[in-house]
Amino acid sequence: MTFSAFPITAALLLAAACAPVLALQLYTTGDPNDIAPSTAEALCLAGGGSDDDWAGGWRFMLDRSGGGDVVVIRSDGRRGGYEPFIYDDDGHHGFPPVDSVTTVVIEGRSDAHRPEVIDIVRQAELIFFAGGDQWNYIHWIAHTPLAAEVQHALDERAIPVGGTSAGMAVLGGIDYSGRYSSPDPHKDLVDADDVMRDPTGRFVDLRRGFLIPKRLHNVLTDTHFSERDRQGRLVGFMARATWNWPDVLPIGVKAIAADEGTAACIDDRGEAKAYGVGHVFFLEGRREIERLREGESLHWWAKRYAVKAFVMKAKENGAGSFDLDRWIGADGSKERWWVDGREPAHPRFGRKAVSLAPSVGDRPPRVRRTEVVVTHPETS
Repeated sequence: MTFSAFPITAALLLAAACAPVLALQLYTTGDPNDIAPSTAEALCLAGGGSDDDWAGGWRFMLDRSGGGDVVVIRSDGRRGGYEPFIYDDDGHHGFPPVDSVTTVVIEGRSDAHRPEVIDIVRQAELIFFAGGDQWNYIHWIAHTPLAAEVQHALDERAIPVGGTSAGMAVLGGIDYSGRYSSPDPHKDLVDADDVMRDPTGRFVDLRRGFLIPKRLHNVLTDTHFSERDRQGRLVGFMARATWNWPDVLPIGVKAIAADEGTAACIDDRGEAKAYGVGHVFFLEGRREIERLREGESLHWWAKRYAVKAFVMKAKENGAGSFDLDRWIGADGSKERWWVDGREPAHPRFGRKAVSLAPSVGDRPPRVRRTEVVVTHPETS
């Protein structure tokens, strides 16, 4: 790979003289010289856990990278194990060969301005955000040359881009930042109970304008989904998005979630399939919110049809089909979700499995008499 020159201003020189500069953690396995193979657009959103579990999704991305240079971006201070995982295929997943795998460890905003980092990402045929802390990604990378280069790749370059856990969290049009801890001093992470009890709380920190993949403008994401009982949390996030931005409406607000060991991989036509061992969820608001007021619990019940959910069971080589342009799925199951806040001190998440007529479009589903209602408090 070749690196371009980068101007250094007097202000940067003064800053360098006054503060210690940490060495950039940059690791490459494979050929350091750049190549320019043919590539194809793809986006993979993985819910965390083991990448081995959704290795079929990695094959999907690597096939579309044309065997070029893979760049893994991290914010957790570690080199990690993606280089042998991808370059050596140490999990024996049948990965196609690639020219190189480079790990870039971002440890502050200065790293996201470094010319060698920008050039490596510019020359990548696949960009992947590892897990860690999404607030680090947002705080250190947003509105920097690195963010601009990744956004250019998403918009113009027709290459695969992906992320897992925190990496998926920053690849929606609206991101949950994870900046704040739970308001409950006995918990660390913000969970469903926290959000349903006060979706307008400071700890529900949503941001937009960082990285926006095609078709995901104003779409939220969530990870570790079923394992951490985050269904009610994501419905609360959807409600909060309508509170934050007047152009995000309760009828039509959208979200994508993935279980651990599972990824939603989207091709250049906007068709998603589910890879791995869990489920992928595609949500859309369907009714107005009955109660969304500062400091109060959420009530988005709508007679048990606040949100429609399309659920795809993942398989190793991909399963199901979801059209992001029309927001309609096939080969999956359909549910209705809500948050029942009729008892304001104890809001509860509920879901209902439904059987639909063969052609439903965006109309409210016709429900057969065999449907079953399951309502339970969210815990994490």
